[in-house]
Amino acid sequence: MIFYLVRHGEIDSNIKKVYAGWSEEGLTEKGVRQAEEAGKVLTGKGIGALYCSPLRRAVRTAEIIGGIIGKEPISDDSFKEIKLGPWEGLSEDEIGRKFPEEWRVWNARPGELKLKGRETLGELQERVLEGIRNLSPEKGCLTQRRKGAKGLKNGEKEPRVVAVTHVAIIRVLMLYSEGRDLNEYKQVPVPGNGEVFTIQRR
Repeated sequence: MIFYLVRHGEIDSNIKKVYAGWSEEGLTEKGVRQAEEAGKVLTGKGIGALYCSPLRRAVRTAEIIGGIIGKEPISDDSFKEIKLGPWEGLSEDEIGRKFPEEWRVWNARPGELKLKGRETLGELQERVLEGIRNLSPEKGCLTQRRKGAKGLKNGEKEPRVVAVTHVAIIRVLMLYSEGRDLNEYKQVPVPGNGEVFTIQRR
């Protein structure tokens, strides 16, 4: 199974560099255009299903993409943004002032951060992996798809699924697919709004 992970289009919090978390912000005009571009990238890929986080910014992005590729979005909590608890709605500077020790851990060893009301990276990764496993009866792991990789034997095509989601989900899946530790979370580049990533599950 091939997964196309798409980060939702731009919202105001992205511009202000605020942790949006589970807020229900809508897309900016630029965010709408980014969703349209993602839809064009996915056109002709033979997408079998389109999933999305239930948050408004992801749903709207998925609706735009779905209108282009001809698929109705399916909302799934597995792809919802990480629960930030007391950090939601704060900028990095504000978090650094109000939670200095936790902020230090988050930047040095993010996989070890534990904060009341906030989902850990381990909990987030297991949540999204369980959701992916439940999309089909087969059990398996994710491996990042390499350029030029061949399809299934006997000409059989791999199922192709799109998930419109958020930064944290994309990062923990990339780490898992590459067999890397969650403490390397900050080393994964922040995906751009509307950017499409390809991961293969085998």
